[in-house]
Amino acid sequence: MDETRQQENPSAHRSFHPDEYAPAKGSGRKVSKEESKSVPGDTVESTSRRGEQQGKGSGEKGMHDKGRRGRSQRPSGTKDASASTGVDPQDPPGKRSAG
Repeated sequence: MDETRQQENPSAHRSFHPDEYAPAKGSGRKVSKEESKSVPGDTVESTSRRGEQQGKGSGEKGMHDKGRRGRSQRPSGTKDASASTGVDPQDPPGKRSAG
């Protein structure tokens, strides 16, 4: 059986004791004049609703509110085939559309 021993590793001690070995903090980074200017371009307002707002009684056809779930209490829900826009949408087996 081989002898098991741990190798000396002085850099490990330095890594876990930075207050002893690390140089003092410098003055910090200087911000360039390009960074201090605003970014060129137009800002655009969003035209869509947030997900939280969409779920609150959206009344959209085929959408079903399932209340809030989990620790985060995020809104959840489902949709049936009537909410799909594909060719020949079908509900999963065992479900009936109320449309």
